Amino acid sequence: MRSYHHKGGDSIKSLRYRGDPYWTTAKFSSRCRNCGKQISKGDNIFYYPKGKHVYCDSEGCGVWEANYFVGAAFDESVYHM
Repeated sequence: MRSYHHKGGDSIKSLRYRGDPYWTTAKFSSRCRNCGKQISKGDNIFYYPKGKHVYCDSEGCGVWEANYFVGAAFDESVYHM
């Protein structure tokens, strides 16, 4: 389960689904879907398993995608309360 905290200190729990994206280590060479940067085996990547999309760990690519996903998942968990 994901856990999100807000200013009041309370946390909101939400489910983690099988197709959710996650940070991992590249198992083979590829290219960032956003900027086209070469990703080497062993680099940190943000990975979307359903579409097999890979993003490098730079601020404008993987970090942005990860933050966007966490925000969207949080919004969904609050909406379904």
